Amino acid sequence: MSESYEQLRDSATGEAGVAWKAADHEESNLRALYRELREDPRYTNAHKAEQAWEKYEAAKERIASGKTKAREVLETQAHTAERQSVPFPSGEGPITSSNEKLLISQNEASRIVRKLDRMDTGAKGPLKPSKVDALREEYGRGLEVSGVQGGSICRGVLSACDEFGIDVNSVVDSFRTPRHREALERAQRATQLTQYIGKQVPEPPFKKPNPAGVQRASEGRSKNPFKRPGEALPLSVRDQRHW
Repeated sequence: MSESYEQLRDSATGEAGVAWKAADHEESNLRALYRELREDPRYTNAHKAEQAWEKYEAAKERIASGKTKAREVLETQAHTAERQSVPFPSGEGPITSSNEKLLISQNEASRIVRKLDRMDTGAKGPLKPSKVDALREEYGRGLEVSGVQGGSICRGVLSACDEFGIDVNSVVDSFRTPRHREALERAQRATQLTQYIGKQVPEPPFKKPNPAGVQRASEGRSKNPFKRPGEALPLSVRDQRHW
């Protein structure tokens, strides 16, 4: 059974969920105002347009920024969980700020890339050695060696995957534990949720008044913004009934 939009939104955690719900709440209020104005027979179309666009201008930045924040937080959650889904030796990870580890990782990446290049150069016959299999073998060796050297080998493999355009998951998936798979699911879920956050703020169902028209309509409505049965509308209002 597929989830409803509300179920998807409410499953967002942390700041993402708070920002998304707040933006949706304000957007819902805006839509309700449009509906009430459209169905209210008491007001002129010019008055409805002015009120609707005034509320839209006041709320659109808050709604848009709330949606943007929710999307950005979810993307951060997805990147974090994705990194956590990649198996690494204890104390090591895909990202390091250590200059020493960075240098060793770069050396390992260069070594692995040269190894794969040699495989291509020396390949004979219709069957070429599999780069994915070679990278998977190197990754397994990195996990087995462990420590700084093992972490550097694993980072070197990830760099080589990027160099050759190879999906990292095809290399590391067989080494994942249940903990890593749970992190991968969280990453995929967060990425999925970003696709359901709208980017547009609903505009009023009335033509936007031009500044001069708003001034004329406001002057006319300052005395009487209501329609009265059997009574002609002020000239400034009649002129704008095509809005």
